[in-house]
Amino acid sequence: MCNHIETTMKKWFEETASRINEEINSDTPVDNLLSGIVPVANNYCKAVFILANANHNLPAMAILRILGELALRTIWCIYKDNPSKESHEIRILRWLKTTNAEEIKHLNKILPSAEPEQAKDIQQTINYLRNEIDKNPHPPIGPFYNSLDELPPVYKKDIYPIIYGAFNYAIHPNLKLFGDLVRQDGKQRTFLPDLDVDIQALKIYSIAIAFSILIIVRAYYEWDYKGMKSEYLDIKKELAAKKN
Repeated sequence: MCNHIETTMKKWFEETASRINEEINSDTPVDNLLSGIVPVANNYCKAVFILANANHNLPAMAILRILGELALRTIWCIYKDNPSKESHEIRILRWLKTTNAEEIKHLNKILPSAEPEQAKDIQQTINYLRNEIDKNPHPPIGPFYNSLDELPPVYKKDIYPIIYGAFNYAIHPNLKLFGDLVRQDGKQRTFLPDLDVDIQALKIYSIAIAFSILIIVRAYYEWDYKGMKSEYLDIKKELAAKKN
């Protein structure tokens, strides 16, 4: 079943990428977003399977958390019934403004300790990014979690906890996680390198996020996705039957 999940997901990405290359000749912000997200998401999803197969569960979960954020950000950009009635292009420009502002914050942190020549390059980059921000008339997105308020309630209430919040500790290991990895037997303590989780569940999360991202792309370009949806539902049914 796991091989079937991986093979099906691989086919979805390859078919979508091929169609983009054959049919999309325009160069709009939306085209750049959607043509970029397909190979990047494909790469990350493949990594989840590779890591899960090697029992590297926490790194696989970290990638799932990244994929979850990527999916929700893309949905935020493409959701046409947003409260402000903003176009896809404006939403993408708002994301870009947030990206540039975050990069400036990072560069300002490392600037004071940089060597003179490196500091010069960093300052030039900061100046360029500031200029890009000044040219962008749209407000930044703001905090990621708050931006979910501009999507249907199900995204913040149900989807966020499943594909983002549940894997947050894999990105930010903390003392609670370390405590979960300790096993006590009398005076003997054993430190486990990884969590004991359902590997198949990680792969299912991966294909669910892949499905979500590819549906966005296909729906935007008005491409038929009934076959992909049918395959996805068949996989879910088969997995549910195995659990029962």
